[in-house]
Amino acid sequence: MELGSSQHILYLVAIGIIIITTLIGNMATIAAFLKVTLLQQKPGYLLILNLACADLGIGLVEIFHFPQLALKMWPYGKSGCMLINFMINLFLTAGLVTIVAISMDRFLLLSREYPKYLRIQSRKRIICIIGGIWLYGILMGIVDVLFWDKLTPPGFHDYFDFSKNCRSPPNHNLVFALVKFFTQMIGPLLAVESFSVAFFVRLIRKLRQPMVHPMSNTSMASQNPSSSRSAAGPSGSSTGPMAHGAAIPRPDADPNKRYKKAAIVLGAIVLVVNICTLPFVLYAFITPFCTQCNKAYHRDQLAYVMYLNSCINPFLYAATMIKIRKFYKRVLCNSR
Repeated sequence: MELGSSQHILYLVAIGIIIITTLIGNMATIAAFLKVTLLQQKPGYLLILNLACADLGIGLVEIFHFPQLALKMWPYGKSGCMLINFMINLFLTAGLVTIVAISMDRFLLLSREYPKYLRIQSRKRIICIIGGIWLYGILMGIVDVLFWDKLTPPGFHDYFDFSKNCRSPPNHNLVFALVKFFTQMIGPLLAVESFSVAFFVRLIRKLRQPMVHPMSNTSMASQNPSSSRSAAGPSGSSTGPMAHGAAIPRPDADPNKRYKKAAIVLGAIVLVVNICTLPFVLYAFITPFCTQCNKAYHRDQLAYVMYLNSCINPFLYAATMIKIRKFYKRVLCNSR
């Protein structure tokens, strides 16, 4: 399907805006994590940082795809096309599996007592999970490159010109294609849905339970002077739970606030990834069984809808995380 000249220009402008917004938004998110100390203190937030890095990688890859859209040519040849496809597989897989890790992290936050959650999701363990995510992404990229020529239909390279277009060759081994598609896309998406549903079911049950007010413990302590003295330590020194500057809970504090914030962040990320990714996933799942449905134009458009997820995520962080929002406001105010 060919676009008219004016439509093509509008299409290029739209894609350019998406790429620029993806780059600026995710670089700003990474800068917020590097500058704001409070964002570095919670190990679970490292997963948000990792997702921003994967989304930034998607934006960088799309810069190299732009000449193909604008000039209708591919200046990097077959080797460049293989490298770009490796990077797309790497960053897409890393981003999707990171969302799996985020949904699992939010589920653990809700299903465990907070001290136990911190022991399970320690900083060291989160870093190991992030390392495993990138190794899995590299594996998916290597598989795509290794089987680039081995599983393509006979005669494909006789009619496909890599100087005009860059596209991963069609795979005529249906079993291999389905296994790779499940491990790279379907499996992670099903895991995201499972953890998210389990999280929200538990959250609804928790919110329906009678609320235990956070001031109840402090009021009991005030009625028991001996426990207050032991918490304070000898000679009134601060060695108890209020030591090290721990804040005394306010009478109006909501004990479920931590879980509500987690629900907002998780709900926003999962909703957007479903809206952006599912159309491409469904289309890619159908095409092996329907040869007439496999149109390059349709696949490219749905791929850009999927990449749009990387553009939207930084806005979700700013909308759902007050520390990132304050960082943006401080940067904008100082630049004026």
